[in-house]
Amino acid sequence: MYSKKKIVQSLGEIMRAKSIYHVVISPGSRNAPIIIHFTQNVSFKTYSIVDERCAGFFALGIAQKIKRPVVLSSTSGSATVNYYPAVTEAFYQNIPLIFITADRPKEIIDVGEGQTIHQEKIFQNHVEISIQLTEDESNLGLWYNNRLINESINRCIEKKKPIHINIPFSEPLYETTNYLNVQPKIIHTIKNHLEKPKYYKKEKFIWNKSKKKMILLGLYKEDKKLENILKKISTDPTVVIFTETTSHISGKLFFSCIDQLIFNMSDTEWNSLKPNILLTIGENIISKKIKFLLRKNPPLYHWHIGDSFEKYPDTYYRLTTYWKIKPEIFFQKFYNKKNLYLSNYRYKWENVRKKRRKKNNFFLRKEKSFSDLKVLFSIFKSIPNNSILQLGNSTIIRYYQLFDQKKYSIQSYCNRGTSGIEGSVSTAIGYSVNSQKRVTLIIGDISFYYDSNALWNNYIPNHFRIILINNGGGNIFRFLLENKIPKNILNFFETKHFFTAKKICEMHNWNYNIVSNHFSLKRSLNFFWNKTKKPSLLEINTKKSNNSKIFKKYLSYIS
Repeated sequence: MYSKKKIVQSLGEIMRAKSIYHVVISPGSRNAPIIIHFTQNVSFKTYSIVDERCAGFFALGIAQKIKRPVVLSSTSGSATVNYYPAVTEAFYQNIPLIFITADRPKEIIDVGEGQTIHQEKIFQNHVEISIQLTEDESNLGLWYNNRLINESINRCIEKKKPIHINIPFSEPLYETTNYLNVQPKIIHTIKNHLEKPKYYKKEKFIWNKSKKKMILLGLYKEDKKLENILKKISTDPTVVIFTETTSHISGKLFFSCIDQLIFNMSDTEWNSLKPNILLTIGENIISKKIKFLLRKNPPLYHWHIGDSFEKYPDTYYRLTTYWKIKPEIFFQKFYNKKNLYLSNYRYKWENVRKKRRKKNNFFLRKEKSFSDLKVLFSIFKSIPNNSILQLGNSTIIRYYQLFDQKKYSIQSYCNRGTSGIEGSVSTAIGYSVNSQKRVTLIIGDISFYYDSNALWNNYIPNHFRIILINNGGGNIFRFLLENKIPKNILNFFETKHFFTAKKICEMHNWNYNIVSNHFSLKRSLNFFWNKTKKPSLLEINTKKSNNSKIFKKYLSYIS
C-alpha cells in the first residue's frame, strides 16, 4: 500500500535508490501521506517519536551511528519549529539529517487556518539547502520535484549537513493505492577523489624547518587512516598532538587531557611551549583554556586542514592558510622522516604532563569526599571495554577531558555542535537502537530532566544505561560565578531542585537505583552493566558535597 500522492511516491523511490532507509516520524495529520507511505513500505525502518524535539535528536543519534542520512517527518505548524535545536546541532556537528515538514497549501497561510505558520526556508541559516516542493502532478511538476529532491539529498550526503524539504499537502490526505504511479529519475554525482595539493615550496620549507609544531584536533569523525598517520607523526620530536574526547583519534604519544596540562599556565611557561605552527583539524574545541592561550599569545602560523568549512575556520584569529583538502593528503606531501630535526619540544610537553599527572593521581588518592570529581573518576575507570560512551554537556564532558585513564577501545560522543544541554538523552538513545555494543550515557541532573521525554520511546534496548549525577542543579554556574555575583542572583543561573529520577523510571518501567556514598557506588558499578530485561538508570546523589569548591581545589593543586 502506498500514499496516492505522487510527490510522496517520488520522494520514497529516490530515497530507496540512495540507500536511505531510516525514517523517524512524529504523529500528526498533515503528514499523513508520509506516514502511510513509509510505514507500509518494507524497505524503510520507521520509528514513532511523539515529541519533535526528542525526535530530532533521536534521529541525530541514529545518523551518528550508521554514518548515513536519517529522515524525519513532522506535521505542520509549531511542530516544525520544535526540530530547530536538532537542526542546529546537526549543522555544526556535520551530521546528515533530512527534515521533511508537511505544510498547508500556500494560499491558506495567514488567513486564520489552524496549525499554519511560515515554514518555507524556516531553517535556512542552519541547513545545507532548503527546498519547497509543489503539489503539481503534471509531468513538469514531477520533473521539478524530482530535480530538487535529487539535488538536496545529494548535497546532504556529500556535505554531511542537514537539509530541509517542505511539502504542501492539500486534502484528501489519507488516500492510498496499491501501485506506484511514478518512475522518478535518479541523479548521481561523482566526487573527485584525485584531488592533490599543489607543490607549496614555501609552506613545506616552513613546516620542515619549524622545531615547534602543534597539531590540535577538535570534533572529528572516526578515521583509522588518519589515526595511523598521526601515530607515525607523533614520534617526531618537533610535534605535539593534542586531542579531545570528541576527536575520535587516539594514540599513546598523543596529549588527551588538554586542560589538565595547561590550567593556570603562566605566560612565561606558555611562551616557551607555544608552537611556531598550529595545525588544526576538526571543529568546536571544548577547552576554553587552549583557545584563550592561543588567542592571547598566538603562534606565527595557523594552518587549518579540512574540506567541511564554507567560511574560514579562524577560531584563534590568526589563520594564515586554509588547506581545503583531506588531512591525509596534506601529510602525504608534508611528512617526511628524512626531514626530522633535533628538538626537545615534545619532551618539554611530556615533562609538563608527567608532573601534572603525578599531582592529579596524588590528589585523587588523597581526596575522600563523595563529590562529582571523585564519583566521576570512579565511573570513568569502570566503563566496560569495547562499549560506547555518550556524555552530557557542561560539567560532565569537562570532567571526562581532565582524566587520563581513557580506554582506547571506548568510543565517546557528546553534542558539541552547539553545546546545548537539550537532546543529550535522545541522542544517546538514538545511537543505541542501532548499536550492538553497550551504550552508557553519563549526564547531569538538569540536562537529564530537560530531555526526560526521551524515555517516552518504544525502541530503547535493554543494554542501554544512564548514570545520572544529581548535584542539585547547575553546578557549573556556581563554579563560574560564585564569588562574582550576589547569591540571590546566582539562583537565577543555578537551577536548584529536590527531584530524583525514581518516579520517571517507574513511569517508563526502567530499573532504578540511587547511591550516596563510595561503598554503595562501588557495589552498584560491579553489576550495573550485567544483562537485564529492561534499561537501567543509576542515580548518584552528590548534593551534600561542595562540588565547586573541591573542583577548584583540584585545579589549583595540579597547576
